[in-house]
Amino acid sequence: MSNNYIIRRAAESDAQQIISHTKKVLKENPDVMGITLGEFNPSLDEEKEWINSHNTQGLLLVAEVNRKIIGILSFHSSPLKRLSHQGIFGMSVQEEFTNSGIGTSLIRELLAWAKKEQRVEKITLEVFSNNERAIHLYKKLGFTEEGRFKKQVKLDANEYVDDIVMSKFINAPRAPVTSVMG
Repeated sequence: MSNNYIIRRAAESDAQQIISHTKKVLKENPDVMGITLGEFNPSLDEEKEWINSHNTQGLLLVAEVNRKIIGILSFHSSPLKRLSHQGIFGMSVQEEFTNSGIGTSLIRELLAWAKKEQRVEKITLEVFSNNERAIHLYKKLGFTEEGRFKKQVKLDANEYVDDIVMSKFINAPRAPVTSVMG
């Protein structure tokens, strides 16, 4: 584990490393991810397209140690006018680098970016109820539970977990100030 990491925007040239990172995380923590290792098979071109999709409707960050991607955070907002004020993010950090502040740094970078983006008012995430480490982190950073989908995820024949929706408001418009004269 290293405290010497950098966080930066992802580039098309990161595609192969992002694929490798995601496969490693899926192998390390299969019970907290929505996709299975066997289902994750993007081509290099598909991954580059996914990376580039963040340029107009979001933000894609990578965390690196010694030029190796060990964490990612993906945020997408909706292109629809009525939903464009909010977006959803997902994040992963390789097990070897957890509990070292990288997840916190990725989310803080997202929050700082969102504060500059006037259109982003709400950041949402979904997390499996069995992912206690992530839930703790999100609560620490001010995210609150909005609801949950009971037994939304089927991990095994008789094993289910809830999918928890959490959010945090950023740049929320203030209520108009009214004065009562009289």
